[in-house]
Amino acid sequence: MQTDSRKEPSATESDVERLRADLGAIRQAAGLEPPFGREDVRAHLAVAAGGAAALVWALLPTGLPAQWGTVPLILVGVGYVTWMRTKYRRSSGRSPMRRREYTSEIVGMFVVAALALVYRLWAGKLGISTTIAGSAGMFVFGLAMLIPVLRDRNRLPDLGVAVPLMVCGLVIPFCPVSLWVVVGATFMIAGLATAALMAHHLKHMVAIDAAD
Repeated sequence: MQTDSRKEPSATESDVERLRADLGAIRQAAGLEPPFGREDVRAHLAVAAGGAAALVWALLPTGLPAQWGTVPLILVGVGYVTWMRTKYRRSSGRSPMRRREYTSEIVGMFVVAALALVYRLWAGKLGISTTIAGSAGMFVFGLAMLIPVLRDRNRLPDLGVAVPLMVCGLVIPFCPVSLWVVVGATFMIAGLATAALMAHHLKHMVAIDAAD
């Protein structure tokens, strides 16, 4: 009897978790629950700051490799997603939709990093320069980010990243300045644009909830 009583709470918790997930899916499909929040707006502002740091580093005559300026940008991206996934862990009782979103982002980072390494080795074997290979990769990555936007109106803020990446990929081969200057400027613009779009979307959702 005691064994059964111990199993009941876990089953109940599982039912509640499924109910939350179902409600979250319904709200997101209806456009009532975006897969981001105010903390994501602040995170993209931090990305913009990281892009600005990379831009300044590439412009300064430090005598050190220009790509080192992207280290703060990388740390912000990895640290933010990891922290948010921890915050939205299963035991926290927070949105299952958001938890799945951050889990997929962590998996996506590893997949993209692995594919980028394979792509770089492939380009090197063919004698393709880093500039050309990098610009093509950024354009394709930005193009891929447009697909979720077309499928889900809640993903509209992704345009803030997708469009600058595509423009960056097209501009890099013709730009007379360092590749890393353009990359830093791209992520600075992308962070600001995405934060602005997210803030506008969240404000719109609050207005709809207030009207209801």
